[in-house]
Amino acid sequence: MNKYLFILLAGLLTISACNNADQPATEMAVTTSEAVAATEAQSDIEAKVVIVKYSDYQCPACAFYHSFLKQLKQDFGSEVRIEMKHFPLAQHPYAQLAARSAEAARAQGKFDEMHDLLFAGQQQWNLGNAEAIFISYAQSLDLDMERFRADMNSADMNRIVMANRREGVEIGLSSTPTFVINGEKVEQNPGSYPLFKELVESYMD
Repeated sequence: MNKYLFILLAGLLTISACNNADQPATEMAVTTSEAVAATEAQSDIEAKVVIVKYSDYQCPACAFYHSFLKQLKQDFGSEVRIEMKHFPLAQHPYAQLAARSAEAARAQGKFDEMHDLLFAGQQQWNLGNAEAIFISYAQSLDLDMERFRADMNSADMNRIVMANRREGVEIGLSSTPTFVINGEKVEQNPGSYPLFKELVESYMD
């Protein structure tokens, strides 16, 4: 199936995304650093399909699609590379802290584990006490807690998050999750895993 026709049809089954309501247009300046370099993809270099997900940890739709991406990796292995990018929205008060916590865990080699915990516990920390909950996640992962606490509120981790967000702004993002597959932005997110899988397969032809 032509991938453009498929994207249009899949949009009929799309679930609601988190919209970028009242987000300021001005972005803080971001400079290159060793911490930003740590976010670059290090695996699946020969992948046929590269999926970039711009995401907000406090967005329910982002949590919904999280399981789709994990299933894609199980189904396609190294044929698919998934890159996570942060796009915290203004209406989500804990989204930036969650993103910085994920990057603080990445600095200790536990990004994927923290990433999973943040989405799994979204309904809990969405109600409040988010920082204490994120710290408890770090403790469960046996991270160096002094380093984690310093990193989760550091300028370096904030620059990583804002650098990701700036990329999203530059390609016209207004909601999360937004997927970019092999350089093409998906305009309507498929509403089920079979449809998402079919969309990915269309890029393998």
